[in-house]
Amino acid sequence: MQEAKNTIKARPVSAELVVLGALIVIYSLQGFIDFDYSLYAQRLYYLPKGLIAVRYAFSIGVRALLFISGVGIFFRREIFRKSAVFVCLFTIFTIYWKHPVRVFKDILVLKIKQGAIAGEMMPRVDALAWKSVFICYAIDITIALVLVYLLSRPRIKKCFF
Repeated sequence: MQEAKNTIKARPVSAELVVLGALIVIYSLQGFIDFDYSLYAQRLYYLPKGLIAVRYAFSIGVRALLFISGVGIFFRREIFRKSAVFVCLFTIFTIYWKHPVRVFKDILVLKIKQGAIAGEMMPRVDALAWKSVFICYAIDITIALVLVYLLSRPRIKKCFF
């Protein structure tokens, strides 16, 4: 058993793991860009203030866990591979919580009122909001599924200890 661990440690980190770790780190950092509490609270104004704070803290925690997992993949620790898979699966199963339709609708209505979007789009706001949400769902679910698939491949799994 000890011999197997030494063999794993002796192998250099593969290009696949570097790319995979970098993708996870970049994806998690993208989630931190402009993640301002006041903007977050403004978008979720219809929720109780306490729930907004809990949601915000939870979102930061999940993003931080994914970032730490991405960095940990460079060190080939199994716990980080598993935590990245967990975050990806969690994202898939809680996608509605991550992207509420109402937020998209409110943003579209605001943009119409500001004149950034033509006023004749108002009757189509619901459809546009759902299309926007669907695009966000598709992107997040696709990225999460690809990461789960890649992190679950036997060739990748055997690199971790």
